[in-house]
Amino acid sequence: MSLSNAAEAWGGTEEFVALSSALSGFSVPELEKTGMAEAYAEFVAAQVGAGPCRALRAALAGLPRAPESVGELAERMAEEPLDLARSLTCLWYTGCWPGRPGSAPTVVSARAYAEGLVWRALGGHAPGTGRPGFGSWSEAPDGAVR
Repeated sequence: MSLSNAAEAWGGTEEFVALSSALSGFSVPELEKTGMAEAYAEFVAAQVGAGPCRALRAALAGLPRAPESVGELAERMAEEPLDLARSLTCLWYTGCWPGRPGSAPTVVSARAYAEGLVWRALGGHAPGTGRPGFGSWSEAPDGAVR
């Protein structure tokens, strides 16, 4: 039996989410609530391979889980794991994988876009995905005078 890409690269989805929590500033339960953890772990492992993922895990292993600043975290990492950390953070916040230099970004899925952390950080939902729903902008709110 062979390991999945995520298990080989990240040590499993739980480890991927813990690492992502340190990078994103969102808690493990908040990331799990998106429902995207397993898909992202597999997607990233397929995009970059297990080696860079393991390098990022190793780079973060020696750092405090709550650095004083994002800059402190970036200053302590080598360039390759830092690039992957940036790409991974972008994926969680936007649902879009930035790709390698010179390549086009990839939206992982419509759900990934809707579950992007940027919407939670803004206190809302992706346009057209949250309550009150699609097209609600075209109707006057209850109690509005026309």
